[in-house]
Amino acid sequence: MKGTRTSPRPLDADARRAALEAVVGEDKAEIIRAARLLSGDSSTTESLLEVLPNEQRPPNRQAVLYALAWHGDTRTWPVAMTILDDATEHPSVRGQAAEVLSYLFLRFEPGEAHFEDAIRVLLRTMTDPSPEVRYCVANTLGSTGFLPMCKHLEGMLNDHAVAEGWVGTVADEAARAIEDCREMAEQRVRRRLNRP
Repeated sequence: MKGTRTSPRPLDADARRAALEAVVGEDKAEIIRAARLLSGDSSTTESLLEVLPNEQRPPNRQAVLYALAWHGDTRTWPVAMTILDDATEHPSVRGQAAEVLSYLFLRFEPGEAHFEDAIRVLLRTMTDPSPEVRYCVANTLGSTGFLPMCKHLEGMLNDHAVAEGWVGTVADEAARAIEDCREMAEQRVRRRLNRP
């Protein structure tokens, strides 16, 4: 789901309730509006995680994941991994799940179980039949800041499939992701050096 979210701030009780209802509603414009509102209110993480297993419609699932991506809550990690790895999920939902992981990768270190589990899922899905999934996986591999992923991204540089709704081809995103991976690797080093 593209677009910018609203400024991060808690919603009042009525607005929160209305947004939580709208994100699982029928009106596509309202679903998107609700996802943007909910993305700025991390107090809704638990409610959104509860809604996700019961909501089967792809636009709604994608919207819930979009909101969760901005919360930065590591409880979304295993949920996003499971969705990304599920080939029966709609590509837009799987792509959004990859984005959730991309926002959280710097919270985990190589060698940690969560990190390694996600890497295995990403490597499995980088050859998915869906260009949208491959595109989003490339982006997420770049966000790992784990330099061994650059060789896998280089393998995607010949994938000229266009991912509908995204800018450019899978190869274009893989090229950007290689640069991102290098930058994120530097961030990882700086974070380690600055720890007390």
